Amino acid sequence: MRMEKLTWEEFEKVKAKVSAVLLPVGSVEAHGKHLPLGTDVFVPLEIAGRVEKKLKDKGIEILIAPPIWYGHSFVLNVYPGTINVRADSLRRYVRDVMSEFVEEGFKKVIILNGHGGNVYPLIEAGEEVAESYNVEIILINWWMDFRKEILEICSSQGHAGEDETSVMLAIAPELVKMEKAKGEKRSAPVRVIRRDIGLELFPDGINDNPQGATREKGEKILEVVSERIAKMLEGVL
Repeated sequence: MRMEKLTWEEFEKVKAKVSAVLLPVGSVEAHGKHLPLGTDVFVPLEIAGRVEKKLKDKGIEILIAPPIWYGHSFVLNVYPGTINVRADSLRRYVRDVMSEFVEEGFKKVIILNGHGGNVYPLIEAGEEVAESYNVEIILINWWMDFRKEILEICSSQGHAGEDETSVMLAIAPELVKMEKAKGEKRSAPVRVIRRDIGLELFPDGINDNPQGATREKGEKILEVVSERIAKMLEGVL
């Protein structure tokens, strides 16, 4: 169930029944010329809904919190529409949000992350909350933690690439402009930090070839990832 749709009285009753709260975290940033700026939130929200349903079928209820839209996106900040939040600001913000859930009585908080730049700030935020309270923070990075499964479906994986494009075709095909889906895989031998490095590593805001993306591949990814997450959570909730 979605927290934002509840009244405070309903929330008070619900929180006594659910096993955990799930917090989707993403970013608003460039995803090539073919995917929407909100891709990194749309995907974890979709996965969250599927995971909730699968857990409910097993008799386990979770609460889906409103997503955190803005994330840390230094590299892609060279492109219009990317709203970059400093890593420390994101860390402190997510820490405070999770702390509030703990104060509400939740003993487990699941972070479902949709954006690579968020990983380290989220780890630090989780560590701070776990150190301050007797709670468990579960951090899931859907495209990283299930890379093996995804690459059994797609020939490649990357930012706004075949995997992400396929998933968005399954979620919201009306937002995908496949006629503009062009790109290539790029990498660097070492991490270079420079204000305009995104122009080299992510030309046009993409790092992969998305042309092999299909709605069918996206549906397979969503199903396998949500199934794996649900099974994992079933063992700890």
